[in-house]
Amino acid sequence: MSPRPRRQKNRALPQNLYPTNKGRSFMYRHPVTGRWHGMGPNKAQAIEAAKELNALLMAENDLVGKVLGSVTIGKHVEWFFENVAPEREYKPSTLEMYQVQARKLVAAMGAVAVEEVSVQDMAELLEKYSARSANQIRQVAVDLFRVAVSRGLRTDNPAEATLKRREKKARKRLTQDQYNAIHALGEPWLQNAMDLALITLQRRGDVSRMKFENVREGKLYVVQEKTEKYDTGYLAIEVGPRLKEVIKRCRDDLASPYLVHRRPERKVKERAGMDHWTQVKPQMLTRAFAEARDNSGLFDNAPENERPTFHEIRALGIKRCRDRGEDPQKLAGHATARMTSNYDSGHEEIRWVQTSSE
Repeated sequence: MSPRPRRQKNRALPQNLYPTNKGRSFMYRHPVTGRWHGMGPNKAQAIEAAKELNALLMAENDLVGKVLGSVTIGKHVEWFFENVAPEREYKPSTLEMYQVQARKLVAAMGAVAVEEVSVQDMAELLEKYSARSANQIRQVAVDLFRVAVSRGLRTDNPAEATLKRREKKARKRLTQDQYNAIHALGEPWLQNAMDLALITLQRRGDVSRMKFENVREGKLYVVQEKTEKYDTGYLAIEVGPRLKEVIKRCRDDLASPYLVHRRPERKVKERAGMDHWTQVKPQMLTRAFAEARDNSGLFDNAPENERPTFHEIRALGIKRCRDRGEDPQKLAGHATARMTSNYDSGHEEIRWVQTSSE
């Protein structure tokens, strides 16, 4: 029978015998039923019993052993992206996240059989990463093992049994003065993008996809990338005086279908993820904003992970709406008020609530 890939610490043991209770005892996994049986704390006796059981149970079940034993984490991940991911039609950003986190899982245990991964294995892997990264790995792993269960590769989900970590927000909120300082150091196209994000409360991907043809009948029509499957993702934003001025400023001497556009150093007709050579990708917004932010010198003493990013403009815009006494939930495209509150929290300014008494 073809031996299944085993973890380094289990390679001295016969097939189907595993240490448990931190190595103080052993359990035998029935090669046909998958049931677990306690073998006691005596290692020599457990090994001898496992060999006898394997001789009795595995001789007639060679095909079962091959099917179960040949599917490693690496092969299962490969199968997942070939067969499951295409049917789900993930958005590019979601698919990229899945691929990145799946690679971490494969790097850590790619040669291990799917059925051998334990809750402890997953917990030890997640402990090596920050809360945010660990939660993303866990999210992908839960999905991968759920699919593994559906394939009959195991009966439980070791990732689902781990705890989701609490993510503490490290980035500082962006103040209006800081926004103004960064804005002054940005190129005109970046200034336009920042102002569009501040006024419309849209994410960087939605800002980068805004087109002049979407401005009609006094409204800016936006289909939000993250929520277009819900009613909250389709927005008709009334073009007020400030937004009108920004749109007017976007109409410069460079012909482009996009509100936010730039003249690149080299004109390339086709770039990955772009349909026009003047288009600005979301990643470019992030890099340009970070460069202007660092050039401002305002955050020289702050760690890299605490410096505000382009995404913080959205939070600042939501705060400004609140300060004006307006509800930003619909404009932000949030399905719940709680999500909007997440963006509005963390600002140092105190917002006084007006009330009255007898």
